Amino acid sequence: MLSSLRIQNLALVEDLSLDWGEGFTVLTGETGAGKSLLVDALSLLVGARGDAELVRHGSDRATVEAVVEGRFEAWQAFLAERGLPEEQPVVLRREVGPGRSRAWINGASCSLADLRDAGRLWMRLTSQHDHQSLLGEDRHLALIDEVLGLEPALEAEAAAVREAEGALKARRRSEAEREQRLEQLAEALADLDKLAPKPGEWAQLKEDREPLRHAVHLEQAFREAAEALHVGVPQVELAHKALMRAVAHWPDAAAEQDRLRSAALELEDLLALAQDQAQRWAGAGADRIEAMEARLASYERLARRQRCEPEELPGRAAALRDEQRSLLSGEASIKDLERALARVAETYRAAAEALHGRRAEAIPKLEAEVQKRLGRLGMKGARIQLRLSLAEESGSPVQQSGRSVRVAASGFSALAIWIEPNPGEGFRPLAKIASGGELSRLMLALVGAGLSLGSPASNRRDSLTLVLDEVDSGLGGETALAVGKAVAELGRAHQVLAVTHLAQVAARADRHGRLNKETEGGRTRSALSWVAGEARNRELARLLSGHPDRPEALEHAKVLLEG
Repeated sequence: MLSSLRIQNLALVEDLSLDWGEGFTVLTGETGAGKSLLVDALSLLVGARGDAELVRHGSDRATVEAVVEGRFEAWQAFLAERGLPEEQPVVLRREVGPGRSRAWINGASCSLADLRDAGRLWMRLTSQHDHQSLLGEDRHLALIDEVLGLEPALEAEAAAVREAEGALKARRRSEAEREQRLEQLAEALADLDKLAPKPGEWAQLKEDREPLRHAVHLEQAFREAAEALHVGVPQVELAHKALMRAVAHWPDAAAEQDRLRSAALELEDLLALAQDQAQRWAGAGADRIEAMEARLASYERLARRQRCEPEELPGRAAALRDEQRSLLSGEASIKDLERALARVAETYRAAAEALHGRRAEAIPKLEAEVQKRLGRLGMKGARIQLRLSLAEESGSPVQQSGRSVRVAASGFSALAIWIEPNPGEGFRPLAKIASGGELSRLMLALVGAGLSLGSPASNRRDSLTLVLDEVDSGLGGETALAVGKAVAELGRAHQVLAVTHLAQVAARADRHGRLNKETEGGRTRSALSWVAGEARNRELARLLSGHPDRPEALEHAKVLLEG
C-alpha cells in the first residue's frame, strides 16, 4: 500500500509531497491541471519507460519517490532474492532525465526490471486506454493472466526449445552444406584471428583514446611549465642563499629561510613532474593514437561484416569456432540433437500444460464474478465467455493433443473474450459489438473480479494499490452511479487512487483531492489541495455542470454525497 509520494520537476509538478491513506481516494481537476502526471509518476515507479520530455523546463532531472507498506513476507522474499536492503517500509525512487534513467529500492541501485517485478507486489495500474486492449484478441491472454494474478514464467523452457531446435536445424543445414559452411567459417575466423579481439578491449580502447587525442597539447603544456620552472628554480635558490646570509646577522629570519627552502624543494619536484609528463605525452603522440584509431576502425569494419556490435566480436569468434569444431569433429549427431530437442520440448510441454490447467480452473470462477459485477454496473443479463484454447503453430516441435502448438514464455494457451450484452442475442467477439462505455465497465468488472478472487478484503496488510485513470470514461447517468459504487467497493478491500471527471464516482471517495494550475513569476505549476465540506460540494458541482456555484448543481452534489 502506498504510504507517501513525492514528485519533483515532473512537467508541471515542481515539488509535490502527498500522504495517502487507506480506502478510496479520488483526484479531480480541470483538464491539463496535472492529474495524468500523478499517474505518470506512479507508472515510473513500476518500471515504465522514462521520457526526458517529462522533465520540467529548466531542470536537469525529474524525481519520483514513494514509501510502500504492507505485504511484509512477500517484500522480504523479493528483497532477499535480489540482494537489496531488507528494510521496511520499502522506499522506491526513480530519476528521469537526458540519457539513461536510474532507479533505486531502499537506497540501492536496481534495474527497471526489478521495479517492474516489485510493482506486482503492491500496485495495479489501469489507464483510460487499457480498455482498448480488449479490442485485440492478441492482448486477451496477457490481460486475463494479469487479472487472475498468474505470472507465466516459461522463458527458460521456451528458450531451451528454441535453442535445441536451432541447433538441430543448423546441423541439418551443415550436413547438406558442410563444405561450403566450413569455407565460410575459415574465412570469417581468419579475419577474426587477425584482429584477435579480446573481451572488454573495445570499451577500453574507446576510453583510452580520448586523452590521447590531446597528447600534443598536453606535451606542449607540460614542456612550457618545465621550461618556466627551469628558469625559476635557480632564482628561488639564489633567494634562499641570500636569506642564509641574513640569518647569520639576524636569527629571526630563520623561519622565512625554512619556508623558502621548502618552496625550492617543491618547485624542484614540480619541475621533475612536468619534465616526466612532457616526455610521457611526447611518447604517446601521433603514432600511438594512429594505431589505436586503426584498431578501432578494424573492430567496426569486422563487426559490420559479422553483423554484430564491436564489443560482441570475442563472443562471435568463440561461437564460430565452436561451430567449426562441431562440423569438423562430428561430435553431435543429428540423432543426438533430435533426442535433445525431444527432451526440452517435453519439459516445455509439461510446464505449459500445467499453466494451461491453472487458467482453465480459474476461468469459470472469473466469468461468474465478472457477470455478477456487470449486472451491478448497469449491464444486467450480460454474459461473457473466456474461450481458452490451444495456440497452434505450424512446424512447432511441441505437440499437445495431437496438434503442433506455440512455443512462448506465456505457454501454448490462446484466449478470446466473447460477450452477449443482452439475453438471447448470442455470443460474439468482443471487438465486434462492445461500445466504449461497455468496454470501460467490463475492464472495471475484470479488475474488481480478479482482486476479489485473489485478495481477501479482511486483510488490509495484504491490500494492493489500485490506480484507475479515467476507466469510467464514456459513462454517465445511472451507470456512472453504479461505477462509483463499484469503485468504492474496491476501496473497502484495497487502496484505490482514481482519476475521474465524474461527480458520481468522486462523491463515493473517502478522500477527495483537487488539482489546479498556479502561475507565479511567469512559471506554471500543478498544486493539489484536499477538499471537504463546502469546498468538496462546489468541486462536485463543477464536475456536474462546469459551474461550481450553480444552485441546482450544488443541490445535486449534496444528494450524491448523502447517497
